[in-house]
Amino acid sequence: MNKPRHIILTIVLAVFSLCATSQTQAQDDPRQILTDSAQAIKETPGFSAKVTLTGDGSKMILATLPSMTGRLTYGQHSEYGKVIHVLGQLRPTAEGAPEDFDIVYSADRYIWSDHPNQTLNIRPPSVSGRIRPTAFSYLLLAELIKEEPFQNELNNAENFTLEPQQDIAGTTCHVVLIDRAKPKGRAAAGAHNKERWFIAVEDNLPRRVEQITDASMIRASLIMELSGLSVAKPSDADLEVFVPETYKVIDNIRQKKPKVADKNQPFNKPTTTTKIDRPAANKAPADPPAPNYSFTDINNQSISRSTQTGRITVLYFHGSWSIPSKQATPLLSELTQSFDNPAKPIDTFAIALRETDPDAVKSDHNNNAYAHNLAINPDNSLDALFQVRVYPTLVVIDDNNRITYRKHMGKDTDTQALIDGAKDAINKALSDAP
Repeated sequence: MNKPRHIILTIVLAVFSLCATSQTQAQDDPRQILTDSAQAIKETPGFSAKVTLTGDGSKMILATLPSMTGRLTYGQHSEYGKVIHVLGQLRPTAEGAPEDFDIVYSADRYIWSDHPNQTLNIRPPSVSGRIRPTAFSYLLLAELIKEEPFQNELNNAENFTLEPQQDIAGTTCHVVLIDRAKPKGRAAAGAHNKERWFIAVEDNLPRRVEQITDASMIRASLIMELSGLSVAKPSDADLEVFVPETYKVIDNIRQKKPKVADKNQPFNKPTTTTKIDRPAANKAPADPPAPNYSFTDINNQSISRSTQTGRITVLYFHGSWSIPSKQATPLLSELTQSFDNPAKPIDTFAIALRETDPDAVKSDHNNNAYAHNLAINPDNSLDALFQVRVYPTLVVIDDNNRITYRKHMGKDTDTQALIDGAKDAINKALSDAP
């Protein structure tokens, strides 16, 4: 009587065991881990994360290695296709001066802003390294924008090793070491011969990559790591370089030539001369979109572009170490208090940066009963996102997430003029509100 039930139970347990074995084998197969990651990259709508670059090696070479911190956004741009947008600050060497950068990578173009020359540059990937900014050399996550991520290594690598799982920024990761195929000819000079990929168990997306040079007398590695990764479809604005309206656009992407018709055929003979309109150069809008920013204030409130939609936002970048900031901060508090029952809600945030004693900054804010909100040393490169180089800088963002005012202290702008300009921008945003 119980024999059929026993047979069914045996079959169910066997199937379960087979599935569990198959899953275990997949997790134990480094090639399968990379294949699953490639699929996850292709299927994700996009993500953003804090990105860091560090170097490691012998004492002799350590001083020559770069470091970087910034924000990375990955997604699908309506015009450029798969895009990686990185902005932040890079030190080419341990003792080198920091360089701000804002760069977009796609399969067919590199885009970056050149602030000293006030240009927006659009170049093919083959552009000479002498023209590209230094930061271009340090995108270790280029697999993200390939049509088939990891395919080249899966087809050509000499060996794959699955190492013990590691925790990267709070995320458990598979660790795959790749012994790359030896490059041919002169390409061997300076090329790394190993890569170590850290693939998150929870979503199969990369969290860290190490490019390792372990040959001859050179022992060095470059390490790019993502933290605070948030999966969400970015807008085109999130995937574009921020550029002021006055910058000149230099576009060197060659347009495909139209096919020439056979003039010997009577139906192809032109009856009139047609002027071919050249595509207009890209021009930044007068009120550019705000970047995809986010931070947490001292009250542990999470602020981002999405939470501020429908609200007017004032961002005041300053530091207690800055004498002009000491003069401007009380005026900012007065500005915050000057709007009574506005047509649209207004939020003012003082972003204190490079503070060595955050407790003292918070205490000063509370003791003075400043009306504006405060965030101290946010860890997602807000100053790089908004291209802040002079302190204090004031940014006004309207309720449609457009930057309507961006001004810093300068030769012709004192603290009162800085605040007055922001007030005018806020009043304009209020008058434009429905």
